[in-house]
Parts: sequence; structure tokens; C-alpha cells
Amino acid sequence: MAKIKVEKKNKKPVSDASVGTTGKSAMAIHAAHKDGEHHVVGIGNLRVIIIPDGKVFFAQGLEIDYAAQGDSVPDARKQFEEGLEATIQEHLRVHGNIDSLLKVAPNEAWNMLHKSEARPQRYSQVTAHHVIKEATSFEGIDYLLASLAA
Repeated sequence: MAKIKVEKKNKKPVSDASVGTTGKSAMAIHAAHKDGEHHVVGIGNLRVIIIPDGKVFFAQGLEIDYAAQGDSVPDARKQFEEGLEATIQEHLRVHGNIDSLLKVAPNEAWNMLHKSEARPQRYSQVTAHHVIKEATSFEGIDYLLASLAA
């Protein structure tokens, strides 16, 4: 296996807020190969709040404004992890970086910390991404709403 030489390395605090009682801040690290196609992204010490919402569980990142839902707490975690990885992949494909992803959640999400049913959890991941930037006709999905005949 060939070594990847890191040309660009960004290490950014995602938030100035301390995480739990450890005093560690959430961090995001992005390293890109000079070819622009190979990336490594690390997310560390991210707080995720999981709240029951009817029959589903809602998982909301605090230091990153990303959310997902699942049928159970483990499913909400899985959906959060897989969805965040896919979102990172798309940010790399479209923007070449994750800068626009690094925004804290809105106040409503932070207020969920004070709910008795909230289950705060720590989350970290390191992912490798291969991004081929070539023009395709598959840029997105258009949702069209057909009117119903009376």
C-alpha cells in the first residue's frame, strides 16, 4: 500500500464549549492528498443528544449541526454515524473541504440538553474518502409534487 503524503491539514475546534466534565473541545481534522481525491477526516469529542420523539429517536449533534433519527437508540446512533460520513463525503465532493459543515447546532438543539429524557453521548470517527471530481449528470434529486385531479 502506498503512503499518502498530507499536503493540507486543518485542525479546527468545532466549538469553544467544553465537552462534558473532561474540558476537551470537539475537534475536526481534515487532511487532503495533493491529488485532491484522497481525504481523511477526523471528528472528535462531538456531543450528540438522543431524544425520544414519539416512536423514533432523534440524534442531534451539538458542535456540528447534523441530525438523524432511528427506531431505537442504537439505530439513531447508527443512522447518525452513517449519515454524517455520507454528508462529509458530499461536502468533500462539492466543496473540497468540510468548512461549511463545521457550524454549531441552533439554540433549540442546545436547549435539549436540559430535558430529562435527553441522553447525551460522545461521538468520534475517522473516515477515509476517495472523491472523484468529474462532471456527471447525477448532481441531485428533484422532488416534484403532482397536483391531484378533482
